[in-house]
Amino acid sequence: MALLWKYKGIFIRVLGSTYLIFWILNKIDWNKVIGIVKEGSPFYFLAAFVAIQLTVFSSIVKWKMLVDSSLKADKKRDASFLKLGRLYYIGLFFNNFLPGSVGGDVVRVYYLGRMTGVPIATASVAFERITSGIALVVIAVLSSFSIEAARPYVLTTTLVLGLILILILLVGKLIKTIKSRDGIHGKTTDISMDRWFTKLIKALLKTGEIALNYRKEHFIWWIKIIMLSLLFQVGLAWINDLLFLSIGIDIPWIYLLMIITLISVITMLPISLNGLGVRESCYVFFFKELGVSAETSLTISLLFFIFVSISSLAGGLFWMAERGKHS
Repeated sequence: MALLWKYKGIFIRVLGSTYLIFWILNKIDWNKVIGIVKEGSPFYFLAAFVAIQLTVFSSIVKWKMLVDSSLKADKKRDASFLKLGRLYYIGLFFNNFLPGSVGGDVVRVYYLGRMTGVPIATASVAFERITSGIALVVIAVLSSFSIEAARPYVLTTTLVLGLILILILLVGKLIKTIKSRDGIHGKTTDISMDRWFTKLIKALLKTGEIALNYRKEHFIWWIKIIMLSLLFQVGLAWINDLLFLSIGIDIPWIYLLMIITLISVITMLPISLNGLGVRESCYVFFFKELGVSAETSLTISLLFFIFVSISSLAGGLFWMAERGKHS
């Protein structure tokens, strides 16, 4: 019982994914799914696979900009684009086994932290996700002007990401308060504080200080960050568009962008393993409103998952190489 309680979070996520998968298994005619895949166009399948790599490329470029912002010139070579690219794919690989669609971020922080220090790694990965979240809200709100049926979901999306933003602001306020009172290098050896808590406070202060330093960047830098964030979300919709086209279905672009944005938000929540089960249920639910059959929606969701998983296998090879270096 104690062991079960210790790993209750993972247990709940596995249970959630299992329940949703079981529900899908009983609701879907799998013969139709297999038939749809067989009729798919290999050309569009290949194009979708290439689109995944290009979408990942845009996110690596943004991550590189964030990391470089906190590093001195002589240290930037250690965190080269190729190095960060390998770490990004390692994160994708671990997303297959960790909660939500952001579990691999912890792995990225771990490996990048070995080169740059954990605060810089944490700030860069967290800010990369935050800017992507802001892009999600922007796309959701703008899309709502064209899609009346999507407006109820915009409110939900905005509320969820708004709560996350409020939490970040509260943490930032706490960091500023502690910093102004004791200073980041001030006295933190109060005997009433446990050693681990002292280290946590120091790490938070340092991470917050690094994140605040992003403000010094030129507005052109910020425009690039915003554009890359939007480009990543557009890339996800593009991948799905190619997959739908592979089976002869043309979904209006604005609807597709809106729906994929909503699904991205939902699968970020740590309620399943790599969004498994949640993503498939969302595809069936949202695309049903556009007249797409459950079997077709599920097929696209599974193809998206399979292609991303295949792409992430490179991360597994990079991970083994990293382990070899430090063994």
